[in-house]
Amino acid sequence: MAGRIISKSKVTQSKAPPSAFLFIKAGLPLILFSIGASYVLKGGIEGKQKESDASKGLVSKSERQARLDREHNDMLSKINKIRQTDFDNTKRIERPEDILERRRLERERRNVWYSRAWRRITFQK
Repeated sequence: MAGRIISKSKVTQSKAPPSAFLFIKAGLPLILFSIGASYVLKGGIEGKQKESDASKGLVSKSERQARLDREHNDMLSKINKIRQTDFDNTKRIERPEDILERRRLERERRNVWYSRAWRRITFQK
């Protein structure tokens, strides 16, 4: 029986996973998560700082934004100028029949006999 002794170390010993497999399974997701979180956090903090600077008026405007603001102010001043004048939009629009009637009356007034006679005497058309 002495020759049949089995060493316990061979039976209980299990193979350890290779270090590359352990890194891919546990380490790589942790590193990717950390890098992604730092990127998102950096972007969020920068955006918050830009908003606070813009609200305080500390940010200089780009040329395009400055031009847009000038145009906006010009349009507002034009609108305010129009609003200050008495603008009456309740005026009635003339109907086509009214226009034709007005023109007919003008023609009749122009062609009254004494107006025609005076134009002929003074050689006017």
